[in-house]
Amino acid sequence: MKGEVADEGIELFDEAGPQPISQDAKDAVRRKIDLHLLPLMCALYGLNYVDKVALGWAVLFNFRQDLGLVGTEYSWASSMFYFGYLVAQYPANYILQRCRTARVLSLSVISWGVLMIAHLGLRNFAGLMAIRFLLGVAESVVTPGFVLYTSMFYTRREQVMRTMLWAAMQGAFSIISSLLSYGLGHITNTALKPWMYIFLVLGLLSMIVGFSWLFFMPETPNKAKFLTHEEQIIAVQRVAENMMGIKGYQWKNYQIWHAIKDVKTWLLLAFVLFIQLPNGGLTSFGSLVISGFGFDSFRTLLIGLPSSVVSAGSMVVWGFFSLKYGNLRTLGMIIPLLPAIAGIAAVYGTIGTGANKYGRVVAYWLINSYAVTWPFCLTIVGQNIAGHTKRAFTNTLLFIVFAAGNIAGPFFFRDQDAPKYVLAITTILVFFCAALLCAIALRYYMLMENKKRDRQFGALETTQEKLDGMRLGMHDKTDLENPDFRYVL
Repeated sequence: MKGEVADEGIELFDEAGPQPISQDAKDAVRRKIDLHLLPLMCALYGLNYVDKVALGWAVLFNFRQDLGLVGTEYSWASSMFYFGYLVAQYPANYILQRCRTARVLSLSVISWGVLMIAHLGLRNFAGLMAIRFLLGVAESVVTPGFVLYTSMFYTRREQVMRTMLWAAMQGAFSIISSLLSYGLGHITNTALKPWMYIFLVLGLLSMIVGFSWLFFMPETPNKAKFLTHEEQIIAVQRVAENMMGIKGYQWKNYQIWHAIKDVKTWLLLAFVLFIQLPNGGLTSFGSLVISGFGFDSFRTLLIGLPSSVVSAGSMVVWGFFSLKYGNLRTLGMIIPLLPAIAGIAAVYGTIGTGANKYGRVVAYWLINSYAVTWPFCLTIVGQNIAGHTKRAFTNTLLFIVFAAGNIAGPFFFRDQDAPKYVLAITTILVFFCAALLCAIALRYYMLMENKKRDRQFGALETTQEKLDGMRLGMHDKTDLENPDFRYVL
């Protein structure tokens, strides 16, 4: 479009022209992209999660006692990560918009690897607070960066499964790291305390992955060296069909208003708040809740593993069905909350009843099915918010609420309520029910909006009919500006 700066890859988009590309050719390029990107994406995101929750394992091995933490200091240390995360959100998303995404992500993971190793030098509460804050700053770019990076290489239909795969690494790496922590916790009579080995190993692994990203991950499809010129054209054309462009470097202030006036923005923010308030507490205190059922430290680590299996397994299963059937994104925010609500209700209903502790553990495992709702929420942003600045600003708001929820969450787990934590379990039940209502409202709103656009502008079926919308996307127009844009449910 005359006078406007176009996205990365616009030359290849124009070179492809209007002629359709065979599905076999598209599939071949997609397989090649999968092979080169997914292993390092999964490794980075898995480490991002376990580095964040390592504090929950360290506390089982005298971490609080060694640092002299008393009262609510452990809660504040857990929350301080999210203060750093919150403060860094606007600059993080601005940097992701203006700079090379792969480079930003690689430097982030190297930085937090250094900070993980820095835990070994901690001697008191003040030092812990400083490290946790900086760790939050370092990790603030990761999830919004992954949403952006995934959208650069995959179609909207493919993004769901890829998002579920890298998000499932939270559960998978949690299982591996729990077992690793179990083994490291048995190391005694050395210069390092058992909890120090947890931070040391995770920090070194993070730095290795960070340098691998720096040297091997491409910035955009049109710059992927592992693709031939013809394959780069196909890769750009595939993503252009999303009508969201690939990568632009301008910051357009008018798109901020588009984000603010969009109903989807506020429904997403409410949903994230009601999901992350429970998450903040369960991440830091989940092991202590299980311990409160009557298990020792080592058994608590092992008994917590199936909860991660539920999380990772749910994501992979939902990703497969979304790829096969489509339009399950909002259902993926709704249905997984039902077993989570049932599980937390069972834990609440058996408080003080003398119920079998293993039965309560099974109910607790069910709670973690809520974890699958978060990556589905991310796919809504990555696939239904068009306009690079609009998506970046929406991400900023989303992750500010994400951080706020995780900051507040641990404080529902009060010391005086230990080990049953009745207040926390009650509030989690209420929040899950509220999140369920928000997800239902979001699905209904997008469904009605699609029907309205079909009535006004007509339904779009073929690539040729979508060409104008694809071109608008390559010139960084928002979903509110593009009449050909349809929301995926």
